[in-house]
Amino acid sequence: MMAKSAIKDSIQQDQINFLKEGKKEDSSILRFALSFINKEEKDKQIELSDSEVVAVIKSLIKRNKDSYDQFTSANRPELAEKEKKEMDLLQSYLPEVMNENETEEIVKSTIDKLGISSMKEMGKAMGEIKKNHADTIDLSLVSQLIKKHLS
Repeated sequence: MMAKSAIKDSIQQDQINFLKEGKKEDSSILRFALSFINKEEKDKQIELSDSEVVAVIKSLIKRNKDSYDQFTSANRPELAEKEKKEMDLLQSYLPEVMNENETEEIVKSTIDKLGISSMKEMGKAMGEIKKNHADTIDLSLVSQLIKKHLS
């Protein structure tokens, strides 16, 4: 049995606290996120790890981002603002993402460690980095940096 997710516990606790403090909107955002986490657990019949909870939160943020972009281009600032608030609150539960310099170090050392010399092997480097740093690294930045180093 895997360890319980500290992130999920934190969301549950905050959701209750927001409710007690009368922050209905924040509480309902977290309740919504928890419903997705719980559904994922029910579907997989396991307790999600922090890493899996992070994946669920990231997918929710991506949904908010898509909605935010649509509302912004449709000139609906009040709806866009609501999506932005949800994204910001959910983002606060994600682990800190590495900055560009830290990411570059990891990309360089992974390329060296695996002895990669051509773009054909980019997938190898991506896989290794994803395996070790998926929660704390921006994979689109990793992709750009690998291309920069191998070209």
